Amino acid sequence: MSWQQKYGDKIISAEKAAQLVKSGDLVRLPVGKAPIPIMKALAKRNGELRDVTIIQCFPGNPSPLWTDPEYQKSFNMVTDYVSDPNRPGIKSKLVDFLPIDYPQYAAQNVPGRTSTWEPDVFFGTVSPPDDKGYCSFGNLLWYSKELAQNAKLFIAEVDPTLIRTYGDNFIHMSEIDYLVEETESLTVSTPPATDEDQPLIQVIGKLAATLIRDGDTIQMGVGPLSESLGLFLESKNDLGIHSEIMTATLVELVKKGIATGNYKSMHKGKAVSSFVVGSADLEFVANNPAFELYSVLYTNRITTIAAQHSQVAVNSCLAIDFTGQVSAESFGGPLMYSGIGGQMDFMMGSMHSPGGRSIMLLQSTARKGAVSRIVPQLDPGAVVTTPRTYIDNVITEYGIANLQGKTQRQRAEALIEIAHPDFRSELRKEARRLFWP
Repeated sequence: MSWQQKYGDKIISAEKAAQLVKSGDLVRLPVGKAPIPIMKALAKRNGELRDVTIIQCFPGNPSPLWTDPEYQKSFNMVTDYVSDPNRPGIKSKLVDFLPIDYPQYAAQNVPGRTSTWEPDVFFGTVSPPDDKGYCSFGNLLWYSKELAQNAKLFIAEVDPTLIRTYGDNFIHMSEIDYLVEETESLTVSTPPATDEDQPLIQVIGKLAATLIRDGDTIQMGVGPLSESLGLFLESKNDLGIHSEIMTATLVELVKKGIATGNYKSMHKGKAVSSFVVGSADLEFVANNPAFELYSVLYTNRITTIAAQHSQVAVNSCLAIDFTGQVSAESFGGPLMYSGIGGQMDFMMGSMHSPGGRSIMLLQSTARKGAVSRIVPQLDPGAVVTTPRTYIDNVITEYGIANLQGKTQRQRAEALIEIAHPDFRSELRKEARRLFWP
């Protein structure tokens, strides 16, 4: 029987798909866009099911499952990266957070260790099959292929709007258990920069660009500061791209012939990531051999990053202390705001790359200038995203501080020099108290 004949036999309704979930099941969802009709049908089973755990990274579509305590009758909601739709649930403690580093966690198969990579059900999203029966995961590959192949049951929503890319971004029809043709499209992107951000972006972006050399391979993390860096690299030549997320500005660098990848040591001539933001020119990315999407378990592997020629990691954070400890994921202590993501992987991997280095970007103040983001010590309970040993260049609108090779005292002095002037006097007092006799 051909795959075309089998295709029709696999089609079920969203309601039927939701009925396949049993009490006690672990359900995984893809990054960004969950299959909306299926999740709406599953929510209707609230009160009927018991103890169903649902895990999703960076949810893109709002759902009462994340925010309404009524749904705790049936569902335990978990995320490994917080976004706008589930941030209220995190704040009200309806949603639990899963701290993981994707590549090392998935690669270990140790007896007795809890694993979430073999769910009972994975509700994914794929494109319609091509003439050979292969479906694409679109611009949001992330770890969908691993979950699809490891799940006891893989049910895929078929979304005709999904693009196809090169790389390892496909799965054959034969590996999908059921197909749901009911779909609702959704553009998943990171929050855009505001008009208020623009003056800071201009200053910090220009400073950061001075640390990028022709032929470098670059990564950009999420956040207006790091994502905007591409706007300031148009005078560079032969840049390479190896990144967890392909930002809109990275796509533009490929379009303009600035990011050629000619000097990359791996995937030469290709722009590589695991996720292309929805605000990027997806029409240009689609079926373009210049772009390759691979699993986040591969793109974020420290050995993969370290093997690149002159890998430069560009990320942003919420706060940094005098010793260089960076907090990029929690506010006011342990309250999660975003997630671990790939920052630590790229910061560490870039420092092991031949000619590599890292850049941390941050606005000098928060809360409309009321508090300094450069602090003597992080708030109690604050999550350390990147350890101080892997912090290299730090940039605010007041300059660049290089921390490598500096003592605690020297680091404190260097960071105070790029802090907001309104806070420098008090920061100096705290530095003397902490590090001087």
